[in-house]
Amino acid sequence: MVMFTIPAGKADDGLKQTILSVYFHDHSSGSPDSTVRAVVGCPGKLWNLTQFGTLFVSDDPLTEGPDPESAPVGRGQGIFVTTSLDGVNTHVSLSIVFTNEAYNGSTIQVQGNSDQMKAVREYGVVSGTGKFRYASGYVTFENFSFNSSISYAVTRCNISIHHY
Repeated sequence: MVMFTIPAGKADDGLKQTILSVYFHDHSSGSPDSTVRAVVGCPGKLWNLTQFGTLFVSDDPLTEGPDPESAPVGRGQGIFVTTSLDGVNTHVSLSIVFTNEAYNGSTIQVQGNSDQMKAVREYGVVSGTGKFRYASGYVTFENFSFNSSISYAVTRCNISIHHY
């Protein structure tokens, strides 16, 4: 096995830092307009957020502010699965796909496992494309609001990345 070590660059190595906040609008009612859906789970068990083995897909609209009528930024498209037997932890694999003028076509790839019951959850940024090529960093997701009568949640996503 051959191993290479490349020294870390200086602070001025050409990397840019970007800090953004966007808002996910999550509709999980099961209606035809839902942006989150359970697609598979354990046979004989209810497919929900706290049931081990339940897999969800999402395609949430992203906006600049918490109001659903604020300027669109892109989509949050990905999968998440409840990965702990007690139903607390989920594994997330998510693409933040930008459609706004500033970052159109660029993506940020988010991945990680965390306690879904916490008000603030942190995940790693593992890559990016376009204006965020080779991104690394982290994101936090914060519960902003939830309307249980229509299963609608707004989540603030704080992004802190370095990229070329």
